[in-house]
Amino acid sequence: MRHDAIFEWKMTPPESAVYKLAVIYEEEFLKSFRGPGLDGQTYRRNAIPKRGDPRKSNLFRYCWKLRRETRGLLEHQQYRQYIQAQFVILKLNKAHVEPNAICGDKAWIRWKVYERWYNNKVAEKSCEAPPPSASRTNPKVVKEIDKTKKFLFEQCEGSPTPEKLKRFIDEGIFKFWVMTGKVSPFYAILSPYVESSCDINKLADSCSFDPTLMREKVTDEVREYFEYEYKHEFCGVGN
Repeated sequence: MRHDAIFEWKMTPPESAVYKLAVIYEEEFLKSFRGPGLDGQTYRRNAIPKRGDPRKSNLFRYCWKLRRETRGLLEHQQYRQYIQAQFVILKLNKAHVEPNAICGDKAWIRWKVYERWYNNKVAEKSCEAPPPSASRTNPKVVKEIDKTKKFLFEQCEGSPTPEKLKRFIDEGIFKFWVMTGKVSPFYAILSPYVESSCDINKLADSCSFDPTLMREKVTDEVREYFEYEYKHEFCGVGN
């Protein structure tokens, strides 16, 4: 890895971490797309600048955004696999690749699709029970659950806590998030944090959704998947 730039540009610890992500991005980009079809301009857009401060590049900025968006969601060792997942799926779909492809909700959904596939393959090889699946569930429901998790972790700057969520609810911002689709009503009716912080029927009325109707759509598979993805909310529940 090319770490000389960290010392040359006197990067702070967070900047160093982001720079290392950018190096991973460039390495995985070349593994996936190097060949006769890769033109110089495309390569430069997806690489660390050879001259000048790398922190001024688009790649560095989007790696910074990725790190901010995924605080608490990804372990340090998962970032390479996360970036690999983006390139695998984008390449399969013959999509245009730019550094911004690693950020945002679409990138997160690509990662969750890849992660479920990967975890199932690992479970098959090790003869272990696979993690909860959502293969027979409406993809829209799964996507809402996944997007809400990413959004809440970003707003909480890491793993959500009951105290943080209660503050969001008391301040009225949580209601706004539900009304604007940032937080799924499925999360609101399944979350122990929400249940302990407000009257779900009053919240549903103010956000114009029917909790009874939503619960009817929650299959056992959806509930198992939710409890797996939001396991931090279920620690100690029922004990």
